[in-house]
Amino acid sequence: MIDYSKLNPEQHKAVFCDAPRILCLAGAGTGKTSVLTHRIARLVEGGADPRGILGLTFTRAAGAEIKQRAIAMIGETGKGIFLNTFHAFCVEVIREFAERLGYGPDFSIYDQAESVELLEEVISDLKYKVTPKQVAQARSGGGEGMSASKCAMASRAAVEYEYRLKRNNALDFDGLIGAVKRAIQCDFVINKALRERYRHIFIDEFQDTDPAQWEIVSSIGAENIFVVGDDFQSIYKFRGANVGIILELAGSPEWQTIKLTRNYRSTAPIVEAANALIKHNRQTEKSLYSDKAGEPVVYREPTDESAEVVDLFGRLERNLSAGRTTAVLARTNRQLRKAMMILNMREIPFETGGAADGALNSPEARKLLAWVAAIANPQDDAAFRKVATSYMGKAAFLQVEKRQLSGVGTFVDALRDSVEGAAFMALFEKLSERFKIFDQNVTTGVVFIAENIGPAVGDAINEIGKWEQRQIDLGEGHTAADLLEHVRIHDLAGYAGKERDPYRIQLLTAHGSKGLEFDEVFILGAAQGTFPSSRDHEEERRLFYVAMTRARQYLNISRPLEMADWGGIQKPTERSQFVAEALPHGALDAFERGGSGPWGNNR
Repeated sequence: MIDYSKLNPEQHKAVFCDAPRILCLAGAGTGKTSVLTHRIARLVEGGADPRGILGLTFTRAAGAEIKQRAIAMIGETGKGIFLNTFHAFCVEVIREFAERLGYGPDFSIYDQAESVELLEEVISDLKYKVTPKQVAQARSGGGEGMSASKCAMASRAAVEYEYRLKRNNALDFDGLIGAVKRAIQCDFVINKALRERYRHIFIDEFQDTDPAQWEIVSSIGAENIFVVGDDFQSIYKFRGANVGIILELAGSPEWQTIKLTRNYRSTAPIVEAANALIKHNRQTEKSLYSDKAGEPVVYREPTDESAEVVDLFGRLERNLSAGRTTAVLARTNRQLRKAMMILNMREIPFETGGAADGALNSPEARKLLAWVAAIANPQDDAAFRKVATSYMGKAAFLQVEKRQLSGVGTFVDALRDSVEGAAFMALFEKLSERFKIFDQNVTTGVVFIAENIGPAVGDAINEIGKWEQRQIDLGEGHTAADLLEHVRIHDLAGYAGKERDPYRIQLLTAHGSKGLEFDEVFILGAAQGTFPSSRDHEEERRLFYVAMTRARQYLNISRPLEMADWGGIQKPTERSQFVAEALPHGALDAFERGGSGPWGNNR
C-alpha cells in the first residue's frame, strides 16, 4: 500500500483530483516532485498500465528522480513508465517509426559542436560569405539584420545542411522536436499509435515549455494531462520558452487549477522577500508561506566588486568548516570570473557550474565516442571521416579524398582502395564486428575500442559504467545508440542533477542555479543594468526570484557601489529596483539612514 499520509491538503488534492486536464501551480520548494510521484503511483495502483504513462521533464536528472521514487512505491512495474526529457521522447518516436520518417533506426544525433562543424563545411563548399549563426537563423525562418543576398545564401546553405544531415542518417538537436511535431501532426499512423498508447501525460516544469513542445503534447491528445509548473520561475525565454502557455491554461475553464503554496525549503523571511518581489509581475495569483523561522535577508553595499567577495571570507570559511552548502550567484559569467580569481587568491575551494558528465567531454573521450558513433551508424559520413583522420593523420586522409575525387566511388571505397586507408578499414571492421557483440554491455564494448585505439579515458569509462548501471536500474535502454543520445542531448535547464560538494563554494549563474538548493546563498551584483540586465524586467524579475528561492536558511544580496563596465572602467552603480521590491520598506529605510539593523550599515 502507498502511504499518502504525509501529503498536505493541497498536495492531496493534486494527487487525487480526477479532472482530465489539471494544471498544478507549484511554487518554489512546495513538493511538486512528491506530488508527481504519488499521482503516478496512485494511477498504477488503480490499474493504469505503466507503459501508457508518458512523463516529460526538462532535465534527465528530474526524470530519473521521479522514476526512482515511483519504482520504490510500486515496484518493478514502474520501469515501464517513460520519464525523461522532451528530446529523449522524440528520439524514441523517431527510432520506432524511423522507416516511415525516412531514417535508419541507427540514426545519429548531432550535438551543437557537430552541427556547427557541418554548417561550416557546407558554407565552405558553397563558398558563401555567411556565418553558421546566419544559416541557423535562416533555417528557423528569420533573416533579421541580413541583406537580401545574404539571406538568400543563408537559406540555400540551410537547405544543403538539411540534405547532408539526411544523407548522414542524422538529426541535430533542434531537428528532433521539429521532426516529431510534423510526424504526429501529419502522419495518421504515428498519431494513432501514440494516442492509443499514452492515456496519461505528465509534464514537469511546465513553465519552460515552448510552443513546439506543447503542440506535440496537444496533438497526441491523451485522455488525461497533468502539468506542473510555476509561472514565477519561467526563465528560459531566450531558449523559446513561452510563459504565456501556462498563463493561458490558468485562465481556461477546461483546466482544473490546483495551487501548492506551502514552501518546505526556505525560511519565512526568504519566502516573504521572494513574494514581495514577484508580485510586481503580471502573473497568476499565488503567495507562498513557510513555517520556518530564520534570519532576516541581508543586503550589503560594499565599495566595489572585490570587496563584495572579500567581505564574505569569514562566513564562507565557517560554512565550509561546518559543511553547509553555499552558493555564490551572479547574473553573468563575467562576474563569476572575478569571484573565482578572488577566492583563488584566498585559497578558498570552489567549483563552478558544469555538465554532470564532464569526463565524457574531454578530447580523448570525444575521440573514443566518435568511434562508437561511426560504428553505430556507418552512414554518418562526418563521424566516419573524423575517426579516419584521427587514425591516419591529415596528410594521408587528404590522399584518400583525392582518390575519391578521381572517381573511385564513395569515401569508404577510396579507403579500401588505398594504401593509406586499407589499414584503417581493417581496424574499423574488426572493431565494428566485436563491438556489436557487446551492444547490451556497452561499457565492455567501449573498453575494447579504447584498448585498440589507445586514448587514456579511465574517467570516461567509469562515467559510462555508472550511466549504464543507472539505465539498467531504471529499466531504460543501454545500447550504443542510448549512450550517444545521453552524451549528445544536453539538458536545457541548468546543471540540475550534478552532485554538489558541501566543502566547496558553488559559483553559478542565476540560470545555472535552477533546480538546485543550498543552505546559504549570496547574490552578487544587484545593480540596475546588471540585474536586471535587459529591458524585459518581468523575465529578469523571475530570474532574481529563482536566485532568491535557492536559499534554505540564509540569503545575502549585495550591490557594489562601483562596478567595472565591459571595458574594465570602474563606474558608480544604481541599486537594482529588485532590492527595493523584495525587502521590507522599513528595514531598507533604516539602511538608507545608516541604521545598524540586519541590513548592514556600511555604505
